[in-house]
Amino acid sequence: MAVTLLEAANLTQDTLHIGLIEELIKTSPLIKRLPFVTAIGSAMKIVREDEDNPPGIQFVGPSDEITESTGQTTTQTYNLTILIGDADVPTFIEQTQSNKMDQMKTQVKMKLKQLAHKFEETFIYGDEDVDNEFDGFQNGAMCTASQRLCLGSGTTGATLTLYALHHLVDTVLGEPPDILLLNKAIMRRLTVKLADVGSYQTQRDDYGDLWAYWRGIPLVVTDWLTQTEAIAATVYSAKTGGVTSSIIAVRFGEGDGVCGLQNGTITTEKFEKLETKDAKRTRIKWYVASIIYSTKSVAILSGITDAAIA
Repeated sequence: MAVTLLEAANLTQDTLHIGLIEELIKTSPLIKRLPFVTAIGSAMKIVREDEDNPPGIQFVGPSDEITESTGQTTTQTYNLTILIGDADVPTFIEQTQSNKMDQMKTQVKMKLKQLAHKFEETFIYGDEDVDNEFDGFQNGAMCTASQRLCLGSGTTGATLTLYALHHLVDTVLGEPPDILLLNKAIMRRLTVKLADVGSYQTQRDDYGDLWAYWRGIPLVVTDWLTQTEAIAATVYSAKTGGVTSSIIAVRFGEGDGVCGLQNGTITTEKFEKLETKDAKRTRIKWYVASIIYSTKSVAILSGITDAAIA
């Protein structure tokens, strides 16, 4: 009787490719570009001019009395959050099955990647009132009503237009935005339109990455902006439940823009022996948040449907 494949399999060993095949692939450009400032303590408080109560100024005649007035200010506090995760590997597995790939290093690599992904997702959609997160761009504390634009009407979005994109850029006051953040679906639509009108340009940034540019501003693609955003009363309302997306115009910078906030950097702690099981643990943690100095440094255009730009 001939040897069957099942029997032969018991006498051989499958070839193992050395190295971990990446499947947790997400485009996360923010963490590379974002400047970070250090909080001394657990929070940072900033003081802004109150644009609704500026100091008065006047023209007077030679004998007129001058009316004294002073401007008002507002304060806002940005609290650090704890972004953290543990990876446990049984000591037996670490010792007996690390001849090809180190078991703990493999887990730590995946954990660090997920930390970056979670940070970027939260920077867009985070809400400090939910799951101990920090506030993201789509939260009212990060982007005020005066800095929000929306296409369509009611709960129905509309196709992106170049006029709306110009309006978005012009809504960022002071210096122009450093990036326009958008998802892949809208980037495809915009690329086709810009190529059609002869405005498609590319350039490598300081990191060697190739980006498309419009009005001298990099068009930065992220996988964390969904195409399932919902709008209500022609205003962004939720991350899911709809068929629209947003483009976010951002200016970075301490003092007048957007930054990450941290106390220390990403750290790892190693526990060689756990009390209740024969395993080793690596803990990854980051005390981190977002901070926006000037509310005019961010503008968001929502309600964009995945449709060809006319």
